[in-house]
Amino acid sequence: MSEDKNNKLEELEKGLKMLSKDRKVVLPHHKTFELVDKMLEIVKNLKTNS
Repeated sequence: MSEDKNNKLEELEKGLKMLSKDRKVVLPHHKTFELVDKMLEIVKNLKTNS
């Protein structure tokens, strides 16, 4: 797996942990939406580069 793809997967994992039930801090709604948008962009990028 390329280093770039691995970095993006780690970024997705970090974002998902921030949204999970085990998170330490609850994000405000607007931050949650921004995080989801960022993660969707990463997924889109990974799909086009696969």
